[in-house]
Amino acid sequence: MTRPNIIWIYCDELRTDALGCYGHSEIEPQTPHIDTLAESGVLFEQCFCNSPVCVSSRVATLTGRYAEQTGVYHNEGAWAGYAMPTEVVTFPQVLAAHGYATANFGKWHVPPEINRWDVCDPAGASMGDLLEIVGRDHESLIMPDGVPTYLGGAFPADVAYPHTALADNALAWMAQVEGPFLARLSFLEPHTPVFPPPPFDTLYDPAAFRAVQTPAEGRSAFEQQHAAVLRAGTFTAHQVQMAQAYYYGLVAWVDSQVGRVLDYLDRAGLRENTILVFGADHGASMGEGGCWAKQIFAPQVHRVPRLIQWAGTLPAGERRAEITEGLDLARTLFGLCGVEAPESFGGRNLFEGPAPEAVIASIGFGDRRSRAFPNLGVGSFSETAGWPRRACIRTADHRLDMNVRVNGRAPGPGEADVFLADVRADPFETVNVADDPACADVREKLVGMLDAHVKNAVESEIDHVYERRG
Repeated sequence: MTRPNIIWIYCDELRTDALGCYGHSEIEPQTPHIDTLAESGVLFEQCFCNSPVCVSSRVATLTGRYAEQTGVYHNEGAWAGYAMPTEVVTFPQVLAAHGYATANFGKWHVPPEINRWDVCDPAGASMGDLLEIVGRDHESLIMPDGVPTYLGGAFPADVAYPHTALADNALAWMAQVEGPFLARLSFLEPHTPVFPPPPFDTLYDPAAFRAVQTPAEGRSAFEQQHAAVLRAGTFTAHQVQMAQAYYYGLVAWVDSQVGRVLDYLDRAGLRENTILVFGADHGASMGEGGCWAKQIFAPQVHRVPRLIQWAGTLPAGERRAEITEGLDLARTLFGLCGVEAPESFGGRNLFEGPAPEAVIASIGFGDRRSRAFPNLGVGSFSETAGWPRRACIRTADHRLDMNVRVNGRAPGPGEADVFLADVRADPFETVNVADDPACADVREKLVGMLDAHVKNAVESEIDHVYERRG
């Protein structure tokens, strides 16, 4: 068979409700090009990442394996000196062995030993270049009182936005490569620092957005402690609204870059021979439960967009409601490209077979020195415990998450912090029904399934990595 090209557009920290095709309760997201992908392809409504943080989510998607199989649970997996405890193969490597030219443009953020592409061009995905241009003390930056992160600011109108280089380089490579190709356009956006360039910085009226952070009460101790570490309670209503306006504006900038890709495919006559995939490594909180950014299993973080278009081959405008997960991407692309999937890849081909009963995700090494924000060295769980490892299991009806490793061991009495949500009755997942007698059977079943999943988890020799990091 003539194998199709693959363009995989991958965002960092992208909520589903920032896209028009998924919908927002307060605004109309301005994402016409991404919405066109949905209209001409397949949209998966209930796709969940396998870890609500960058490195471990990306590793799961690339390898088709859970964190418990790779030993990569958090961003420490990309630190200098970290060595993966298992040998893995990525789906780009498999496609390369079947004649594909492979290239990654932009962010990669995985352990170096699995960053295997024919071309790896990091231009257009640096946080530092934005901060150097805007300045770390720019007056319009919105910074929490606790963890320093740049949640919003206007990019200078008289400076070219440097991250357009990502699409520039990707399109130039596609124009000259021979044979079938896999190109990943891995955008940093809308991850912090959130500095949308004009006119996207003023695309939305801040007053259109929710002006308050919702309370953390009733959620798990894990989520409440995450909010406490951030200490974002000092935000004014105006700051909460501005942070959202900048974020959604930056997503609209991403949409403009997607438009450039679609325009190129049409001009080159490649649309019917190219699979287009659009997605994200995880979502982001925008003040829900007092949380910002990632690292929790609340739906605004755990749920991610997934759009797949192959003009003339896949159905157009189809919306699929079954539960799916990040690591399904590998087997799906293998199936579409006529490539036999190696046994090491889990998940499923989304266009074959039934949906699973449940999907699973995990985050955190659960070491005594683990922190909620390991790159900053910030965020212990308590005076005696480092940040725990937490695992989540989802079915179509319920979400259950709990601590599974604390200070390098299984949780002791009272340390599991089980959270159970009835997602049908409580779609925002704010009410913990774990102790409701009516939910006892569901809790027992899901805890049992999660315990079985993590029982033989692969662990990393990470002590020396913490020591080296200081």
